[in-house]
Amino acid sequence: MSTIDLTGKDSLRHQLEESTGNNYHCCYQCGKCTAGCPAGAFMDNPPARIMRLVQAGAIEEAMRSDSLWYCVGCQTCTARCPQNMDIAGTMDTLRSIAIEKDIVSEDRSKKLVAAFHTSFLNNVRKYGRLQELSLVNSYKLRTKTFMQDAGSGVKMIMQGKINPMHNIGGKASVKAKDQIEKIFEAALKHSHHPAPKRRPVKKEFAPRAPFSIRPGMTIGYYPGCSLSGTAMEYDVSVRKMCSLLDINLQDIKDWNCCGATSAHATNHKLAILLPARNQALADDQGFDYVLAPCAACQNRQVTTRLSLKESPELRAEIRSITGIEPTCRAEFIGVSQLLESLDPEELSKRVKKPLEKLNLACYYGCLLVRPMEAMGFDDQENPRKMESLVAALGANPVEWAFKTECCGAGLTLAQQPLVEELTHEIAKNASLNGADAFVVACPLCHANLDMRQENMRKRFGDVKPMPVYYISELVAIACGADPAEVAVGKHFVPALDMVSKL
Repeated sequence: MSTIDLTGKDSLRHQLEESTGNNYHCCYQCGKCTAGCPAGAFMDNPPARIMRLVQAGAIEEAMRSDSLWYCVGCQTCTARCPQNMDIAGTMDTLRSIAIEKDIVSEDRSKKLVAAFHTSFLNNVRKYGRLQELSLVNSYKLRTKTFMQDAGSGVKMIMQGKINPMHNIGGKASVKAKDQIEKIFEAALKHSHHPAPKRRPVKKEFAPRAPFSIRPGMTIGYYPGCSLSGTAMEYDVSVRKMCSLLDINLQDIKDWNCCGATSAHATNHKLAILLPARNQALADDQGFDYVLAPCAACQNRQVTTRLSLKESPELRAEIRSITGIEPTCRAEFIGVSQLLESLDPEELSKRVKKPLEKLNLACYYGCLLVRPMEAMGFDDQENPRKMESLVAALGANPVEWAFKTECCGAGLTLAQQPLVEELTHEIAKNASLNGADAFVVACPLCHANLDMRQENMRKRFGDVKPMPVYYISELVAIACGADPAEVAVGKHFVPALDMVSKL
């Protein structure tokens, strides 16, 4: 049990309450958070037990838990809590404090995940954007996992997804690196203000009205780091899709990495400041809408925009770092939201090659729909909007149960066995319900379902090969693009034949 004195316990408990807005007395141990946790079977203290440890004042024991390093950040626990407790936020804050005070698990899982987060954030601090090859090299040197994904790495280099010369001359880096350094320095200080107090509420999805985007418009574009590397086919297909829909994309000048999982999992303030700079840039460059194809990037930007609107202190800090006053004018939207904003007849009349006879499992993952009140895109338990889009293209969306189950997200390098188990359950359920392929709108989801699929099938032996398509690839193909033109042939699971026969 904890060896911290009473004052220390109270201080840590107060820090957790300030960071999350939770009143931990409200947790009555119903167990829904643990029942829905995709990584719960890997944890020594699953979510409900972590909450009980906090209630009991055993904060140090909670911080030493292996569970913090298996948590995938999917927010399922928070989404399903009948008391509206931020359980995912509790895991993040405990992890952050544990790192700060060096009170951590000695399990290998901690070492691998911490090595990944350290390598990731050091890379972003140096370049402003993630250089994927540099990240992998740093991670492997820290963990001595030199042969992990060696074959996949070679294939991606051959396909041009990983370019060893990518950062020569600094073209792939942020120009205002002094601002990035100021952000990392500011992130070491305490957060701006406490999280709003959370109270038990009945959660009901109230969809926001579709955005107003029409053919001929110019909108901003935030590709994020992976779309210039390992997810380059997503970038290719998004740009082609928008061209066919007569939507003009204009990159945010000098955008930076949003911090992704690594910032979110280790430093709450850094996870706000990095995307806040992008918000300020987008506002200053006059955008009303910014397309962020990566679900994780969009999620970070949407939640940060809300924080900026609520906090004058945060806006002032970003102004002092960037010299720009964030107005929160620009709204960051995903590919599915862009397509939803178009008149259905407008999309239908552009379909030249219907995706007939394709049985598709629409996979939303976690961050397109959570947190529900911030994203406002679709129901967080049974979303339907991607199915409507796929049906409009002429395909058959199947009914299945795992459309919002987590694939392992950013733990794909550090927790590969976990990712294989999670994607196996997802693929098995999709296959049993008649799906021939997946449709996704997130490069992390794509990587875990596509790149990890071969090893997953070898390990479990009961799932057929299932191609994984980005929604933008299917829209572009349906609107007349050649499948090879949108880089479908660059996937790990062969995906070209299925759509070439249309």
